[in-house]
Amino acid sequence: MKNQKIIITSILFITLVGVIIVLSTGDKGGNRIVSGVLEKAYVAVEGTGEIAVIDTKTNQVLKRIDLSEDKNGMTVGYMAHNVQVAPDNKSVWVTANAAEEEMEMSFRIIPRAQADEGHGDEVVDMGKSKDEVIVIDPFSDAIVKRIEIGQNLHLSHVSLTPDSSYAIVASQEKGVIYKINATTFEVEEETVTKKGDGPHGLRISPDGKTAYIAMLGGKSLGILDIESFVLRDIEFKGAAVQTGVTPDGKYALASVYDTKSLAVYDIASAKLSYVDLPKEAKGPVQIYPTPDSRFVFVADQGYYFDQPTGNLVYKIDLQEMKVTQTVLAGSAPHGVIVSKDGKFVYVTNLLSDDVSVIDTVLGKETVKIKVGKMPNGISLWYREGGIGSGNYSELVSEEKSFDFGLVSMAKGKVEHSFKLKNSGDSQIKITKIYTSCMCTEATLINETSRKGPFGMPGRGGPSSQIDEVVNPGKEINIDVLVDPAAHGPQGTGPAKKIVYIETDSAINPVLKLELDINVTP
Repeated sequence: MKNQKIIITSILFITLVGVIIVLSTGDKGGNRIVSGVLEKAYVAVEGTGEIAVIDTKTNQVLKRIDLSEDKNGMTVGYMAHNVQVAPDNKSVWVTANAAEEEMEMSFRIIPRAQADEGHGDEVVDMGKSKDEVIVIDPFSDAIVKRIEIGQNLHLSHVSLTPDSSYAIVASQEKGVIYKINATTFEVEEETVTKKGDGPHGLRISPDGKTAYIAMLGGKSLGILDIESFVLRDIEFKGAAVQTGVTPDGKYALASVYDTKSLAVYDIASAKLSYVDLPKEAKGPVQIYPTPDSRFVFVADQGYYFDQPTGNLVYKIDLQEMKVTQTVLAGSAPHGVIVSKDGKFVYVTNLLSDDVSVIDTVLGKETVKIKVGKMPNGISLWYREGGIGSGNYSELVSEEKSFDFGLVSMAKGKVEHSFKLKNSGDSQIKITKIYTSCMCTEATLINETSRKGPFGMPGRGGPSSQIDEVVNPGKEINIDVLVDPAAHGPQGTGPAKKIVYIETDSAINPVLKLELDINVTP
């Protein structure tokens, strides 16, 4: 039985052996910049811990991005479960689950830890790596950021707001939803689902206000207000795997695995309906609506929960509320996405290790692309006008923090200077400098240029918006001044002050300089 416990299926961690063939040079990991490629598909290849990148015009694999990382003398592998291209096409986001000794396939129905466990007094295994959200630059296909979230979370899906400002991420194992700032890469908010809900797939409404979350264990549709981060749910008749929202914002959709149906939730009227799949259906997984909001494609995978393996993709008419077309795909169709012109559907096939390309006019598969063991999520990237390649230079500080220690109000202001260097081979543009507190000011010194002081936004002084260029290899100083008496008698005690420096670096767009101070009378 592959599914009586937590893990539906488990595979030994497969180490990539041999040379990864890249179409241009022989660069390890395929880190070259692809010029001239206008459209790519990113595929989360869960079984080998990598992202396969496909040129959708030639249907060839351009490169494979290895998600593993060397940590403390050992190589840590990461299962790539879901992948999403940001709506502005400037970044690619991956849910990556750590696996030192073995890789566990990540479609689960019964959580190992319930939703009310693992918080507060959670025991941390110091020898185990944390699950991550990995950010990739699509112009170079290089990993530019690893956001550590926590241990044993099983990060399932990620989706970004239409303005690409926030990423919403689900932890199926611990029942937590995270809100990540896509500029600072920090988790700003989180909310815990009901006990045993097991949040899995999710999508965001076109207006960016609501995330719709498939609750596998809870058998419901989670409705999350992104601004307030308050979550409510709509009860389903079965286990939801993935959601979708029609581009016109009319319907929230969800695949219901055990009842082999599509749930259709009318957002305005709050009416819930179902479209049953044909009797031969094995169990739907991912879904994706067409650009005109008329149809939705459903990948009928099966395979899990002792179900036979499927090989079909269904096309459902949302006006007629019925299946209007059945398309033969590969073995265990899982992930699905529709091109922005509606002409093609791309489907990952979990067990045949490939991607099916379906021509929507012909209504049939036209090609299969081998991508690697157990491909899961899939997302499309488009090169659009005005978007350039990423900047891989970075401002590096000799010290990221400084402790003033005990400081008396009576002795007046204290200051410290941070030295920063452009560690790359291209210019870095500083676009904004500001501080976390009214008592703290920062001044930029770049050779003979002096700008500032910059303070807390909204507190007067020079605008935090600047345009300062730091040449490759050059150093600048950030002089920080803290007034311990700014808050009066109530301002005594320990405090932390932060200087934020925003740049055009793709590696570290927001550099934080921290200062600790313990104020005495």
